[in-house]
Amino acid sequence: MQVTCNACQRSMNIPDEKLPKDQAFSITCPGCKTKIKVDQHLKPKESEPVSPPPEEKEETVDTASMVINQEEFEDDEDLVIYDDNDQLALVLDDNNKEIWAKALEEKEFKIQYARSPEHAVHKIKFTHFHFVALNENFGNVALDENPFYQTLIEMPMVTRRNIFFALVGANFKSLNNMQAFQKSANVVINEKDLEKLGDILKKSISENEIFYKVYKETLHAMGKA
Repeated sequence: MQVTCNACQRSMNIPDEKLPKDQAFSITCPGCKTKIKVDQHLKPKESEPVSPPPEEKEETVDTASMVINQEEFEDDEDLVIYDDNDQLALVLDDNNKEIWAKALEEKEFKIQYARSPEHAVHKIKFTHFHFVALNENFGNVALDENPFYQTLIEMPMVTRRNIFFALVGANFKSLNNMQAFQKSANVVINEKDLEKLGDILKKSISENEIFYKVYKETLHAMGKA
């Protein structure tokens, strides 16, 4: 979908798969930072002539279509445009946001948060995150009953392996590979070790990159990549 900023006339091409289906949304222009509202319901069909809107009847516009499906996400309609090289992180750990923000910003991640597991599911449908941090108690539900956790671990492997998944909890032993494997995570972290989060991420992300480098080289050698 092609969108033009009314303020600076910058043209943006948004992939259709990134758009909320049949919903109005907002985007922030990466050039002048103006917020632009886009109502897909008001987009004219190619086979119909475009008629100018009646004068002095702006109040008749259906504002109900200007929100996202779920009431819970009504104020979350801003679709942010990122550069191709941006690394995006989704942090789902309400009690330790500042610790995560400091560690991830040092690694030049752009960070987003969610208010609930359902909100997080909504976000991951429209945005490819390179890093996800999840507290086992996020949303006050057990990990195995958390809809976001289920969504993440059930992703196709071609998508899932491009997301570094860090799982935090009181019962995990930091950097325990067996626990991480059992929970389909790249790394598990005990909450008491979050003060060393920078070092933990440095080690675990580096090991993950080395593993997948070897994995991809092996696939390439076998003619499967």
